[in-house]
Amino acid sequence: LFQQRPSSGWGTVAELMRPSYAARAFYSALNEIPGWQDMSVTAAAQSVQISAYPDAYAQHEERATTVAAALTA
Repeated sequence: LFQQRPSSGWGTVAELMRPSYAARAFYSALNEIPGWQDMSVTAAAQSVQISAYPDAYAQHEERATTVAAALTA
């Protein structure tokens, strides 16, 4: 859900397959990033996930924003 892997210490496969667990883990880590509120969405995601491909988030930002808006409306 949030590109989390057990090998990176995010939890077990079973835990990471639960959206509530994955979301809580991601947002807990995000809250530990100083100034995340002032970052672009892609920079904030990279700060948490530390992907080998940090520019890859941008291609999904519009679709993710649409999905998030639908889920929080």
